[in-house]
Amino acid sequence: MTAAAPYKIDGSIVDMTGDGVWPHMSQEIREQLIAPFFTVDWKVHDISLQARDKTNDAALNDAIADLKTHKAAVKGPTITPNKEETAQFGLSKQWDSPNGIIRRAINGAAILRNTIEIEGIQKFAPVMHDVTIARQAVGGIYGAPNVAIPGNGKLKVIFEGEDGTETTLVENRKVESGVALLTTETDSSIKDYAHAVFQQALAMHKSVIFAGKNTINPVYDGRFIDIFNDIFNDNYAGKFRAAGLNFNEKVQLIDAVVSKIPQGKMNGMVIALKNYDGDVVSDQVAGEHKSLGLMDSTLVSADGTLLADPPHGTAPDLEFAWHENKVLLANPTAHIYAYAEAIRHKAELNGQKEGVELAKKLKLAVVDTIKAGLKTGALTGDLSNDRIKAVNGQQFIANVRDTYAKMIARSEAAKAAV
Repeated sequence: MTAAAPYKIDGSIVDMTGDGVWPHMSQEIREQLIAPFFTVDWKVHDISLQARDKTNDAALNDAIADLKTHKAAVKGPTITPNKEETAQFGLSKQWDSPNGIIRRAINGAAILRNTIEIEGIQKFAPVMHDVTIARQAVGGIYGAPNVAIPGNGKLKVIFEGEDGTETTLVENRKVESGVALLTTETDSSIKDYAHAVFQQALAMHKSVIFAGKNTINPVYDGRFIDIFNDIFNDNYAGKFRAAGLNFNEKVQLIDAVVSKIPQGKMNGMVIALKNYDGDVVSDQVAGEHKSLGLMDSTLVSADGTLLADPPHGTAPDLEFAWHENKVLLANPTAHIYAYAEAIRHKAELNGQKEGVELAKKLKLAVVDTIKAGLKTGALTGDLSNDRIKAVNGQQFIANVRDTYAKMIARSEAAKAAV
């Protein structure tokens, strides 16, 4: 516990608690780790499957309304049910992904995933360090018409304008029995994506590249880089120069970039990718790093709205320990990072520089706690080499709290000595 009064974050932060053990983990983090150091007005919303089903999704819609108002949020891991789970949980219908609903509702532009770097943790790609994958949050193959081609023939694509005029975009493409997929992008969504990427890169103090395949899709991928260049030159070039950062105006071929990531040649960069590309590559980087449990993930909009959420799943195999003994076995690292990031973002929106720095220190306290645990064995089961010395989630949170308290005390002592 800190001797100083908790730092007050102005305004409110939304907390969307999810499924499984994670609402309990959320409460533990808020009450045992955050409350001693920060005064936060949390707008807590239960968006679990049961709450969504009971309220006909009003629970999720209310949380989204608060997010639009307050522009900073934490979201716990949630379940998107398949047919079997819909029956298993006794749901009235098979509910859509809350992530997709949230992205569309707040005009989410980019999803950024960062490797959480901890010296001493053995990575599968040991020279890879501090990589950020930016994934377009909308567009591409997600929701794109995908249809069966009934036989041999020709495929034609016709655009009908709002004024009734028609333009043939594709004509006489010979096809055989198979399938077709029509992906589309809008200039407005690409612009929002570019703004979100550049804004977050400045906040993270990282240079940016866009990776695509314009040698194969010169119009489709070329549109991304043209818009990225325009947005950068018109809005961010001076800011990047002042910060000592850069943006490469040429499209980097995605296959070359992906091969360079585990070689350490993309370290310290934000790599911007289209939606599907980013979906795949972010998980690849997580696997090369260590796991999704040691990744930091945020959804950002061009208007400055940010939703931080741990990218791992709900870990249903760990639920028995909670139900039987009220023990949280899951590793809370990414979840704590999500809270710290939401606080950092809200403080930044408020112009509270001290709050920004305190939130960043909270992330460092997590890293320092894990470093210490590598020596003592006091790590959660997924990271500990000695199961006898392993700690549960509640104990790990308490250890982070103690580490953070010492960091704050040292900082206060240093200020007093000046």
